[in-house]
Amino acid sequence: MDGDNSLTFTDVFNEYKDRTFDFAVKMLGDRDAAGDIAQEVFVRLYTKMTDHYRITDIKSWLFILTRNLCLNKIRDRCHEVPLSAVSDNPGDHSDRDRHRQIELRRALLALEPEYREALILREYQGFSYTEIAEILGTTVPAIRALLYRARCRLRETYRQTSFMG
Repeated sequence: MDGDNSLTFTDVFNEYKDRTFDFAVKMLGDRDAAGDIAQEVFVRLYTKMTDHYRITDIKSWLFILTRNLCLNKIRDRCHEVPLSAVSDNPGDHSDRDRHRQIELRRALLALEPEYREALILREYQGFSYTEIAEILGTTVPAIRALLYRARCRLRETYRQTSFMG
């Protein structure tokens, strides 16, 4: 897909709409705000494509833009993220699993944005270390270290929140 000028906006939209939205939901913890971000991402893509701007790596471009818009939104917030917005199909799990999932999501949302985004890109979106490094504008060794610290922090935060609940 990358660098292919024969792709239409519809092709790109259909391939990446769910992934960019899911990434934004996990970053923001708010489905409505994530929908706004995803819409903005594709409006900007459409504008670039109609202006015949060549994007050499559409996937990276989309996730870099989504990331930046999410970070701007996080910085602009004055209140906490509502936990209710992050639960993905709570009816699909037993009460115990549902409780664990809520605690894990709470711990994920409590992480600093740079840790949260790295974990989401790797664990939920399935990006490689190289792709994450490109999206975050850093090196693969830096991503390995960041993910290690993020996982440690998530584990620590999860333990603290699960004992409190």
